[in-house]
Amino acid sequence: MVKHIVMWTLKDVDRQSRLSTFRGMLEAMRDKVDGLVELQVGFDESKGASSCDMVLYSVFESWAALDAYLNHPDHLAIKQTVASWIDHRHLVDYEVQP
Repeated sequence: MVKHIVMWTLKDVDRQSRLSTFRGMLEAMRDKVDGLVELQVGFDESKGASSCDMVLYSVFESWAALDAYLNHPDHLAIKQTVASWIDHRHLVDYEVQP
């Protein structure tokens, strides 16, 4: 199993509206990629100085499934749409034994 975790901080312009839109786009990916086992999107509630606005937690059956997700046309369209909204992005991909 491969876990793919991404955290974003968005620019201040229309932040709340964009967070909601971004979340919806990511959640729409759930049934589009074979090997995508789990996908959760959450908003930060801590409002801490080092916190991000939103997190994507996803689990894939394999590295190949993650690659299929990353290169899926709908995922690439999401990246293009939100690129100008993002202030910071953090990513961790790692493998765990089932």
